[in-house]
Amino acid sequence: MSSNKIGTLGVMVCRKPGFPPFSEKEFLRELSSKAKELGMQVFVFCPDDASPASGVESSIDRIQGYQFNPGDGWTIGTFPPPDVIYDRCLHRNGEETAAAGQCLDQLLQQGAKLWSRGLPGKQKVHQVLKRSSALRPYLPATLNYTGAETLSRALQAFGSRLFMKPSGGSQGRHTLYLALTDQQRVRLQGRDRSNRMFQQTIPAQEMNEWVRRFTGRRRFIIQPYLELCNRNGDPFDIRSLVQKNDRGIWSITGIAARQGVSQGLTSNLHGGGTAFPALPYLTTDFGEEQAMKIIQNIRDLSAQLPSLLEEGFGRLGELGIDFGVDTKGRIWILEVNSKPGRRAFTLTGDGHAARLSVEHPIQYARYLLLRQLRRVNT
Repeated sequence: MSSNKIGTLGVMVCRKPGFPPFSEKEFLRELSSKAKELGMQVFVFCPDDASPASGVESSIDRIQGYQFNPGDGWTIGTFPPPDVIYDRCLHRNGEETAAAGQCLDQLLQQGAKLWSRGLPGKQKVHQVLKRSSALRPYLPATLNYTGAETLSRALQAFGSRLFMKPSGGSQGRHTLYLALTDQQRVRLQGRDRSNRMFQQTIPAQEMNEWVRRFTGRRRFIIQPYLELCNRNGDPFDIRSLVQKNDRGIWSITGIAARQGVSQGLTSNLHGGGTAFPALPYLTTDFGEEQAMKIIQNIRDLSAQLPSLLEEGFGRLGELGIDFGVDTKGRIWILEVNSKPGRRAFTLTGDGHAARLSVEHPIQYARYLLLRQLRRVNT
């Protein structure tokens, strides 16, 4: 244990251009401020800043990282290995995934504690959730894309319209809506790897080769296309953020409606979307009584998911659960993210949820350390 009152939380992030070299600066600044109130220290580091000096066999004894102080802003410092590691890496390629995994393994071998495990690909999450008879009706049919045969089978099963997305988290990037307009043409719409929107129509005989090039080496899943738009035709979903609190117990931090850009397909904020308070947003389309039922159903489902996923994948700390609501008011579980953003609550003006979304990670880290100390001292 380090020399602070309680311990250190090291936030591992993927390197980005600029200074400091990472995203989520506002969240990490607020996290640092809250940590000091609870007797903890936060520093942020990239995997390559913690690599052993002389190869994989060497231990990591010092890490170059970044610390926030109100008077100085972000400054570079050198830190001992953290007591708890909060993995916020959003990997863009296999090299980043491998570097983060190697760094994490080394620090855990040296005695650091992992704040939360990460979830695997969407299909594995889907398979675990399908075990629950209560959740099964809310899960869209899901197939792994393996080539022309599965694409043909999906089009037959899903009524000539389908939606494809990477099995790993994509924040709305690299997604595709595909529809057979007639026997000769295929309509394609979505976002490319750089998150740019596109729309085109191609001859049906070119479909398999086009999709093969679009997916590249990434693993994709195929689902039926769901009508998840409001009365104006804008795509939206409902984000539920669930987190462990200062007692290590799951609680719902907040629920927000996220609306994507007009003519888009997804509701991710990274794609230019925005957020609204969920109940008023749903009331506009469904009326107050049905909107309240939808919200209550989402709260009930949000309470059920975490324990099921922990049974399947190990201890977790927070989850962003994305629900679709189709034009008939039916609820769908679209995605579960173990490294969720929390900007939606700032955009909706929900100060309570925004504050809790930052406080809970620190409170849970403190809970893990205090529990460990009690075990050592008894």
